[in-house]
Amino acid sequence: MTTEANAPDEGKKRLKKTLFATGLGGVAGFVVAFTFMQVVDAGSLGELGTSREIAALVSLVYLLTAGAVGFGVMAPNKGAAFLNVEDAEELEEQKSMLGLASVAFGASGLALFLLALSAPVGPVPVEVAGIGFALCMALATWLSLKSYRQQDELMKSIGQEAAATSYYLVLLVGGGWAVLTHLGLAPAASALDWLSLFWAMMLLASFIVTARKGMMTMR
Repeated sequence: MTTEANAPDEGKKRLKKTLFATGLGGVAGFVVAFTFMQVVDAGSLGELGTSREIAALVSLVYLLTAGAVGFGVMAPNKGAAFLNVEDAEELEEQKSMLGLASVAFGASGLALFLLALSAPVGPVPVEVAGIGFALCMALATWLSLKSYRQQDELMKSIGQEAAATSYYLVLLVGGGWAVLTHLGLAPAASALDWLSLFWAMMLLASFIVTARKGMMTMR
């Protein structure tokens, strides 16, 4: 009886946490994207163009997500309010794994961001962008592997399923685009467009798999 009586309250608590986290993420994303576009419109970063702007915005999602998880790891009591965990204690238990994953995620975002702002159009010299990209991706790969070894079977399964899903999404979206380009019905994608597609589809795949597993509702 007690469990049944507490169920509605627990459901309301989870719903409030989900709405809060979603709203906070939406507001933060809007502010970051709006601020970036204001800087772009002011000409401070040069004439980037659509492909570079899209790449930069995708990379900012990575950086924002990494920052949110990193903040939650450093401040578990506050992080438990917007991250999908039971409580601060769970964040403490997963501190090492989540910390590694957040830095890896941020490094991946920074790698794409450097390419988006690279010369000759952007302010970042080609040499800096190239070396920075290589170092960031090497760091992301290394930390991702370290984080993977600390994950439980469920998290490993979700990661593998997300990777497989992203492959099919790239094949569907990228392949469809290539077909339209071949038929003369769409402009050809640039190298940066393809990179943005890879990064974006991984994000989308993670969202799809998480939703499919019923893990979108906060605990």
